[in-house]
Amino acid sequence: MILMTIVHIRWFGAYSLDNFYTKDIALYSGIYAICRVYGEKETLLYIGKTSRTFCQRINEHQKDWLWNVKGKILIRLGLLEFPDSGRYSAKKLTDVESLLILWHLPKENTTSTCFYRGRVDLEIINVGRRGLIEKRVSTSNLDWA
Repeated sequence: MILMTIVHIRWFGAYSLDNFYTKDIALYSGIYAICRVYGEKETLLYIGKTSRTFCQRINEHQKDWLWNVKGKILIRLGLLEFPDSGRYSAKKLTDVESLLILWHLPKENTTSTCFYRGRVDLEIINVGRRGLIEKRVSTSNLDWA
């Protein structure tokens, strides 16, 4: 039996681009999800990670492509928590991002959309204001080729 690496993500938001930069949490780092509301429908556009501040990373997206998105942009911010004395690492952050992207297939992501190359024993439990992000995502539910 494989012992799973469990990561909890505590989600905050959703914040509009107008008020996102005024939030204290925007000065943290972790996982983020960008959605848009167009008409009455919310769509997940992008999942990303940053080891810099959320402010810095979202500002780059704003300059690169968010300025051209129709509808209202919403941003959710995820802080990683590790039960059982787990530890943060850049590799673990990358694995979490990759699994979330493969699971949800946001339309603006270009990597991790066809396969997952991270640790085989990863389970992500999403809590808080997760929006369209699934509550539980696990590599044990992937079809391994």
